[in-house]
Amino acid sequence: MSKQILLEQHTACYDENNWFVSLKSALEGVTAAQAAWKPVGADNSIWENVNHLIFWNERWLQRYRGELNDPQDVENTGTFKSGETDWQKTLEKLDAVMEEWRAKLKTITDEKLESPVNDAYQAPWRSPLAQQNIHNAYHIGQILLLRKLQGSWDRSKGVS
Repeated sequence: MSKQILLEQHTACYDENNWFVSLKSALEGVTAAQAAWKPVGADNSIWENVNHLIFWNERWLQRYRGELNDPQDVENTGTFKSGETDWQKTLEKLDAVMEEWRAKLKTITDEKLESPVNDAYQAPWRSPLAQQNIHNAYHIGQILLLRKLQGSWDRSKGVS
C-alpha cells in the first residue's frame, strides 16, 4: 500500500469531503451543548466520539514516534472520556493530532510502511494505518448520525 493511498484516505476522513462527509465538515459549527448531547439509548455523544478518535489517533502517533513500545491494556469504553471540559480545546487537540498524522504520512517511506510496528506488534505499519483510516470513517458516520438526530445537520453539506 503506498503512502499516497494512505494520505488520500486520511484527507478524505479528516478534511476533504469526497464519497462521505469529512470529520472537519461533520464537526463544523457544532456547539459544546450539541457535542455533549446524547439521545436516550445512545452509547456516546459527539464529544465522546471525538475524545475516542483523539485517543486512538494519538496512541498510534506515540507508537510511530517510538514513545510507546510495550503492549497497553486499554479499556476501550474509557477512551470516550476525557478530563477536558472546553469543546474548542478538544477540537484544537483533534486538529493537532490529525495534522501531525498528515505530516507523518507525507514523509513515510516504503521501508517504514513495510516495517513492523514494534517488537510486541509485528504487523507492518501499513496495516494499522489503513485500519486507523477505516476506524475514523466509522466514527465520522456516528457523529453525522447524531447531528441528524439532534436536527443540527445541514443536509446541503452532503449525505442526505
